[in-house]
Amino acid sequence: EDFKSGAVCGGVMYYQCRPPCSEEADVLPILAVTSENYSQVFAYWESSLALLGYPKDKLRVVDLGRLQPPFGYKTESWRSAIDRQLSEVVAWIREHQGEFFLHTDTDIQFFPRFLRVQAEWLRWMHALRLDMIFMRERTNVVPELREGEVNGGFYIVHCNSRTLRFWEAVLAGELEHPKMDGYPPYTDQYHINRLLTYRRGAFPQEGTFGTRWATIPDLHCIWSLPENDHELALAAFHHAVNTQDKPQLLRRVRLLALARQRWLGGESMPLRPLACTLAERTALGRTCAAACCATSLAVCEEEPSSLPSLRRRLPRARALASRLRLRLAGGGREASAQPPCADVRRQLCCCAACGCCAPAAAGEEFWWGSLCWGSEDGRGYCAGCWQAFYGSSPDPICVSAAAAAWPSEGARTGDAEGSCASTPVSAHLGRKK
Repeated sequence: EDFKSGAVCGGVMYYQCRPPCSEEADVLPILAVTSENYSQVFAYWESSLALLGYPKDKLRVVDLGRLQPPFGYKTESWRSAIDRQLSEVVAWIREHQGEFFLHTDTDIQFFPRFLRVQAEWLRWMHALRLDMIFMRERTNVVPELREGEVNGGFYIVHCNSRTLRFWEAVLAGELEHPKMDGYPPYTDQYHINRLLTYRRGAFPQEGTFGTRWATIPDLHCIWSLPENDHELALAAFHHAVNTQDKPQLLRRVRLLALARQRWLGGESMPLRPLACTLAERTALGRTCAAACCATSLAVCEEEPSSLPSLRRRLPRARALASRLRLRLAGGGREASAQPPCADVRRQLCCCAACGCCAPAAAGEEFWWGSLCWGSEDGRGYCAGCWQAFYGSSPDPICVSAAAAAWPSEGARTGDAEGSCASTPVSAHLGRKK
């Protein structure tokens, strides 16, 4: 498809309402490995970036062609693809010293907030001198044995001597022992986490060869299905895990996230669904599509025949729209956006224990990067609460980087008392000691 005029993915057509990224130097190169067997899933990865206008010359996609059966999780073809993936990562780091890049699995899709959040990730890495950032492994499989584990499907790396040695060691460990038995994690994720040497209470973490690393907020990623409305509003990407039907899951979550982020005040939504998005097969999908289409006057003008079907679904669409903070008119021809509620911002930018929110600097409302982010629960905490719970202070670099962002104790805005000292931290953290 020509994504300059429109795009089709999973039977849903979208068209662009703004020009693609103009500052190519401002976006990260993205490295991914795929195969012909994964083409339906890869279509979502590819189209989600194309719909954001992501520069094609920033994408390095290695196509392995058709893999030999059997396919899927913990098979030889799966392992060989991971080995090739690690080889590509090592080669990229070796050839691009001093630069940053993003590696992702291709069962990931990106949302409108990705461009903005990507810049925030880089700002965070520079401020805390991080070599790598990962997404947290949010597993339901023996989670009590996997505290602090990261997922190998998404990470940003600063190419330097430390990260080169780190990933060379991961590749060597994988080639020597491609772990696919016993308890998870397996293959590359096993070796990555072994070398990251997670330590409870440390922030940032320090792995083998002195690599500094951290995990991104959980709200930046939808893991399988969205846990709440805040995740839909704030997520930069979606990882389609814990399913036997990845294309269906990707399609379902895409509709939900695009509908939610389209109406989040202050966010620029580059895509608008056309009337043909109504061909949904599940009740949830049909309702979500109706909510999207009912908010667009263009739908009514371009496809009048869809109006009877839309009106039949409008009561259910209104119910969904209220959850998405939309206001639909009676005929489905008008809608107005609601500004984001303070609660959405607080979920990401305020301490999860004491509730204090920190302005970052003049001209900025809040900055999540001033918090300490736990690899155990994916939530952010101020330095005071972190020390009160763990008995250890964050890295001095983190404290100094956050100092300018945090106002004096009396000037903070938060919950009732608005004070770290007055809040029983253990009651909020919800983590095992």
